[in-house]
Amino acid sequence: MTARKRPAAAPRGQGRFLVIEGIDGAGTTTQARLLGERLRAAGRKVHVTAEPSGGPVGGLIRQVLSGRLRGKAPEGSFDPDALALLFAADRLDHARTEILPALAAGIDVISDRYTLSSLAYQALTTGDPRWVGAINSRAPSPAVTILLRVVPGVAFARRRSASHSREIFEKAAFQRRVAAAYEAAVGVLRRKGERVEILDGGASPAAVADAIDAVVAKL
Repeated sequence: MTARKRPAAAPRGQGRFLVIEGIDGAGTTTQARLLGERLRAAGRKVHVTAEPSGGPVGGLIRQVLSGRLRGKAPEGSFDPDALALLFAADRLDHARTEILPALAAGIDVISDRYTLSSLAYQALTTGDPRWVGAINSRAPSPAVTILLRVVPGVAFARRRSASHSREIFEKAAFQRRVAAAYEAAVGVLRRKGERVEILDGGASPAAVADAIDAVVAKL
């Protein structure tokens, strides 16, 4: 059996792959949307997406996270290794069917979450960061990953006020551990040669948007 090659990033001169990351409540969804609007206003073609993706594996992950799978409550258990594999599978499917085709067509892609999320969340839940890194190693690298750093208590309060539904990872104590795991995961990506920028996600949405613009302008 021949080994499958890792998906390649889009050639230079084509679309740019940009990722916005952060713990739950960091504002990643808002900032991904705002960045897309600003790039379109500047005349660029843009596709804004998110993980879990809208594909079949992404739909299954959303059921697990919401606690709807097999009638489990949000506090119910789901094998963490199996969930880590689902995220990795969804990421590859997302890249091959949505991200890479858009980049090849000259479209900028902005993803609300990507590999860094797995290196934080799944590395914690499985207890095996190296294995999580290995199962995600075929995912194509973005031009930049922007981590919005927010105090966990602030991010948790934002989520509580914005949503009535809670997912299995939305617990204050766990989010504090995730925040620390994100910091460690940044080092993992940087050692691989990936570009990761850390911004203050606790600032006003407008100030965060300006800081993101400054990062993207350097690409």
